[in-house]
Amino acid sequence: MTARRAAAVALSALLTGTAACTAAPVPSRSPVPSAHANPPASGSPRPTATTEAGQLDLEFATIDLTWVEPMLEFASDGDSVIFSSGVADGPDGAHAPDLWRYTPRASEPELLWRNPRRDRSLVLIGGDRNLWAFVEMPVDNTRAWDLWLLTEPGGEARLLDTHPGDEDVPGIVPSFAVYDEGTFDQVVWTAFDRGPNGPVSQLLYAAAPDWTPRIVEERSAREAELWFPSLRGDLLTYTEAVYSADRLTDERHVYLTSVNDPVAEPVRLDSSGLAVMPLLVDDGVIWKEADPGFSMFNWGRLFFYNLYTGEVSRASTAPQDYVNHPSAGLRFVAAQGSDAFTFTLHDLDLETSRVIEQYDPTTNQSVFRPHVAGDLLVWLYSTVSDSPIPGHKELRYAFLPGAGTDRDAQPP
Repeated sequence: MTARRAAAVALSALLTGTAACTAAPVPSRSPVPSAHANPPASGSPRPTATTEAGQLDLEFATIDLTWVEPMLEFASDGDSVIFSSGVADGPDGAHAPDLWRYTPRASEPELLWRNPRRDRSLVLIGGDRNLWAFVEMPVDNTRAWDLWLLTEPGGEARLLDTHPGDEDVPGIVPSFAVYDEGTFDQVVWTAFDRGPNGPVSQLLYAAAPDWTPRIVEERSAREAELWFPSLRGDLLTYTEAVYSADRLTDERHVYLTSVNDPVAEPVRLDSSGLAVMPLLVDDGVIWKEADPGFSMFNWGRLFFYNLYTGEVSRASTAPQDYVNHPSAGLRFVAAQGSDAFTFTLHDLDLETSRVIEQYDPTTNQSVFRPHVAGDLLVWLYSTVSDSPIPGHKELRYAFLPGAGTDRDAQPP
């Protein structure tokens, strides 16, 4: 059993233990006091992040852009760099309908799935080793989306969900997470759908071998929304955004539950009402908090919830202050920084920030959309020029150090 899977089993036992140690029945959707931990009291000061940050020197490689352009989305699946592209249609391809992967040290990328509908683009992609999901949309901005699952390279994609087409159902694309455990492959996603009394926000789950979707949670979309699921073993964490009457004091909470325990009650982990984009990691959950009054999609700071102590602490990204769209690997957490000239990761082992690069702003060198899964990190490096000479961009990747050392990273 790998360290990642062993951690998932341990955390699953903790969740079960939390319910067993609760002194009295507690209604769903409230903080759960237990013998293990108590979430911080609402309104209590949140810990500040350490300002220390260490350098992390990485050997990186660059993927030839002639292999990927025109490219829309990219991500790491832990073993390879995956991307949506229209490269199969040649350099003049206008859309990104296909799913590709580049495995480090391979001679060229591999086409994972060729879309028969060439007027579509894959606008959101994600994967875990040999399991991939992606959202497809028409390029003419038609109110529609399809969520697909691919279980083998070159195989037939499985349609998991689709927008119902109703005008009053939000057309926002699903957020999703996949988890490849071999015999325990799973996918979870959030989506808007029609309901008997109006639009609903749903959290859905499916697993191998039949991949039959089932609803885990559902809310009236007029009252609340479900977002940003994260899977690890049978553990699931997600965000619930609860609307206020004036829409100025909406709250966002992070919940933890078990997808395979029918009696498990979701456990609220935050006390701030600002928590979004949770990620299950060893020993806890990382999430982002935007400042009060701002959208959950705005820049924010990272926090770490320790599942064994119940303590919440800042997860340092120093000298980067505000970040967005975090992703988590085995040891490191990556996020887009509000300062694109500074490239940092959060080191879960050392509980501090690691600086990859800090560019002089006058050189116009920037980092965009870093994403990590497993030990494989991918990011877009770009230069912008005010001169007649056009700017330059590269799709870069690097293997990150494993637990306990900074010296065992594989060469690209």
